[in-house]
Amino acid sequence: MENRRINIFLFLTGVGGIIGIAAIIYRLIEGMKVTWLTSNFPWGMWISYYIYFIGLSAGSFLFSTLIYVFGRKELEKAGRLALFSALFALVAGLLFIWMDLGHPWRFFYVFSHWNYTSVLAWEILFYVCYIVVLIVELWYLMRADLAHLRDTSRYGRRAFYGTLALGWKSPATQEAREDERKRTMRVAAILGAIGIPLAIGVHGGTGAVFAVVKARPHWYSAIFPIIFLTSALVSGAGLMTFLYAFLGDRKAADYPLIVRSLADWLILFLGIDIILVIAEFLITWYGDIPESTTIWGQMIFGPYWYVFWVGQIGLAMGVPILIYLFGRTSTTWLGIGGLSVVLGIVAVRLNLVIPAFTVPPVPYLDEAFHDFRFAFRYFPSTTEWITSLGLISVIAFFFLLFYGLLPMVRNSEEYAR
Repeated sequence: MENRRINIFLFLTGVGGIIGIAAIIYRLIEGMKVTWLTSNFPWGMWISYYIYFIGLSAGSFLFSTLIYVFGRKELEKAGRLALFSALFALVAGLLFIWMDLGHPWRFFYVFSHWNYTSVLAWEILFYVCYIVVLIVELWYLMRADLAHLRDTSRYGRRAFYGTLALGWKSPATQEAREDERKRTMRVAAILGAIGIPLAIGVHGGTGAVFAVVKARPHWYSAIFPIIFLTSALVSGAGLMTFLYAFLGDRKAADYPLIVRSLADWLILFLGIDIILVIAEFLITWYGDIPESTTIWGQMIFGPYWYVFWVGQIGLAMGVPILIYLFGRTSTTWLGIGGLSVVLGIVAVRLNLVIPAFTVPPVPYLDEAFHDFRFAFRYFPSTTEWITSLGLISVIAFFFLLFYGLLPMVRNSEEYAR
């Protein structure tokens, strides 16, 4: 039943991915004119998805450190899945920012024309180091299972697992395997500890890219990177709760305990995030600075009020809390609560990016020019919708494909059958 469900999602995401790739090629040929961005509204849906997926990645990785660095052994079965999700989410985020570049083929300029005073340049360096840590830690945790699969599989799978195992050979005796497992956990703890400041730099740095923009009072705040990190933990915990609830080994005796533990962490991080949102709202309104209160008014009562009330308040906060209070005994409902958070955080990211551009940085600038490309309003074009959903489909397709091939949750012996 599980394989059938995964195959259905593989088919759907594969079709969506093909459509999305065609739309991305169209965007690369036609340039940024296919979007409804303007000179005064330079960031839109793609940037929102960029910080969304970077947050998912950082949150998933930091969640894995609870297991490998801080010793939450009861969640160990979700550890590899957290690292795997972090890697794919990071790739998705980088693809979205790449697609938003006016000249996407010049992305390597950040390395060949290094600017040490640029926050974004340092952010890219963090990305590279972070990717290396993710891949090394994930391989180190899976290498014994990959070697086992290489030795017990046939034909193409044998070659596939042999390539990934990189020549690793499992110890022959049970005692040696136990020693190797302990060594693996120590190395995972070291890599996780190294990755903590990198993950904080990856997403906190993304928040800093916004926070240093002095012309946008809504962003120009020391608390902005902290808000990014907190919502990253929320999205990461939500993603883990959703994925393990629906992809975890339901036959395992500890399956319900793991799902509930994941949900507990989700609610904890969500509570902290809610406190920060309330604090930001109250301080903004108490200060009564027009540039900031106007943007909050746009978020709450403006043309996209539903993004705030339905997405951010409803899906990201209300639904998971209600499910946790009244449906905690059901792993399925807890998984749906995690999915609700994952979807709702999209609205949070949209509210971080888009409302800041609705207020002119210079009074009456919105009345100086009357042309679509100078407008202070924005709604994604059809191409932006298709490319976004298509790129997400591509990432989901390869995530599910490799999830079925690699030893993520189940024991390696099950893959060899």
